[in-house]
Amino acid sequence: MYQPMFPSLTGNTGQKGALTLGASKRPSGRKANSIIRKRTKEVPYDYAGKFPKENVENNEVGQQSQHMTSVRAGLQRAYLDGLDFLRNKIQDSEMEVQNLQQSFYSSEEAKGDNLTQKQLDYLKQVNDKLLNANNELKRKNIKLEIIDSETCLVGLINKLREAMEYDKGEITMLTEFWENLRNTVDGFRALVEKFQNSVLNRLNQSCISYSSDDINLEVSNRYTLDISDYITELERELTNTRLLLKSLDSGLHQDLFKDSEFSEKLLVACDLKAFPILRLIPDLENKISSLCDISRKWLNRDEEYMYEVNDYIRKTRTITKRRSDVLKNQKEKQKKIEKSVKSTQILLQNNREKLHTIESELNQLDEQIAGYEHVKKSKHDEKEQKANMADFLKLTLTQTKKNYSLQIKRQKLLKQVRELEQLLIAIERELSDVQDKKVERDQAKSLLTEKVENSQKSYGAARNEFSKYSDELETLEQEVNILSGQLLQLEIIQTYKTSPENLEQIFDRPQTVKLAPSLKEKIKNRKRKVGTQKVD
Repeated sequence: MYQPMFPSLTGNTGQKGALTLGASKRPSGRKANSIIRKRTKEVPYDYAGKFPKENVENNEVGQQSQHMTSVRAGLQRAYLDGLDFLRNKIQDSEMEVQNLQQSFYSSEEAKGDNLTQKQLDYLKQVNDKLLNANNELKRKNIKLEIIDSETCLVGLINKLREAMEYDKGEITMLTEFWENLRNTVDGFRALVEKFQNSVLNRLNQSCISYSSDDINLEVSNRYTLDISDYITELERELTNTRLLLKSLDSGLHQDLFKDSEFSEKLLVACDLKAFPILRLIPDLENKISSLCDISRKWLNRDEEYMYEVNDYIRKTRTITKRRSDVLKNQKEKQKKIEKSVKSTQILLQNNREKLHTIESELNQLDEQIAGYEHVKKSKHDEKEQKANMADFLKLTLTQTKKNYSLQIKRQKLLKQVRELEQLLIAIERELSDVQDKKVERDQAKSLLTEKVENSQKSYGAARNEFSKYSDELETLEQEVNILSGQLLQLEIIQTYKTSPENLEQIFDRPQTVKLAPSLKEKIKNRKRKVGTQKVD
């Protein structure tokens, strides 16, 4: 969520002694909605970080771009006018300090070193009158007091009136000093409240950045650190000034006095231990001048910040466009690599299937060879058995009388032997064919195995390349998303700071914009869209 950097700087401007830089008000409602509408009209690309297509040939688009540039320049001028307005307010405060000085020291014509000398001369005169008064009281054995409050000063004047037979000049001058002191302190007190309302509150409302937990911007971080230092100094000075003003009634907080070149001269010229009240007006002058100086530094840093933001927007937009183009090209290349990986995977799968088929065929051929070998052995054994029986019958016939039945039996055996020989020849031929086929499939398996290994290596290399490329692409995409987010935040900062509604809070004129739905919600929606945006 975008919010002012220093929401804690709030308070009641009427509370004495408290730091009250004023609430940091954010635009809301229709007023806020109009800020976004007006601002988005100025930007020639959408809130998602997309850039306009190059080589635009439409004249209307070109005219619109020129109009946007003109509007943006107008808002920048209004913003700078607002800063100058605040600078004038600071200058007015410094003039009021100068008027109070001249009134207090009665030195309307004095300036520079001459004014410093006039201040020292006046305070030394008051110091001398105070010393004379103490001497008079001392001679009357009246207890002396350190003059560190209005009460003590008035008490001293009253004691003088009671103790002295006639006024030697001390009562008149110290009474004039008391009235002058009271009027000047009242003037400073009013000036402090006026300065808070006219300068500090406006600084805290308009001259701030807006922080986001998701996106880290170096330019905003530097600005935040600088402004936080100024705010710390303003807190200290404003608190000390109010405490010092408040302590005049009961006793000045002398630890709040600031050392300066003038205070050193005053320390030499006056007895500040006995009369600390002499240091009050010069110290208030110093403190309020310090408030003006710090506020002016804040304004200058805010102006510098806007120039930095504009420069960062221009640079970030260029870098984002360039990196987005690279991302688009890399995604196209990724698609080609992915296609190559798929082709390699398909080739590997096909080769594996072919190898599996060949291995199945080889198993079948081994089974066939084993079957043929078994049949061959069986038939060979049968042939040998029948041939032996035929030989036995032949021997029997030569040793005995001719036996017709034995001759017939022997002839059948010989015929069977011949048939078995023919069968064995056929089996041998078929076995040889199967063995030849197995040799051929073994060679095919060897070649295909090599192909599978090569395909496996190619697929592994392609997959590793794709994985590495995808990781690099993811990093690049994150970079583009971060750049787009930074660009969005920079534009939101620029939107807040240069919006007419925000500038209305700076000038002394009534608000003219009606309230509507929260700008904060509008920004959240824009951020949500950027977060889900896919870079084409």
